[in-house]
Amino acid sequence: MPKIKLNEKETIVKENENPYSAFEKLGVDFNCCDGVCGICKIKVTKGMENINPKTEMEEEFPLNENERLGCQCHRLKGDIEVEYEEW
Repeated sequence: MPKIKLNEKETIVKENENPYSAFEKLGVDFNCCDGVCGICKIKVTKGMENINPKTEMEEEFPLNENERLGCQCHRLKGDIEVEYEEW
């Protein structure tokens, strides 16, 4: 099962589970959950290839190449490591 690591914390994402709840457990804040507000912006430091491709909402949002919106990460096919800063 895929793992998400944020700083020293780590959690497992069950098969076919949306990683949303795993990000929440690790301390990522969510607000709109529609890819509009950007509160859940994460920086992927390892495993970008293990996340679903950027959504249309993310393509329109001002993100750097290694940044994603946690609410738009719907599928994981392997481990990832992320950084997150609260707004």
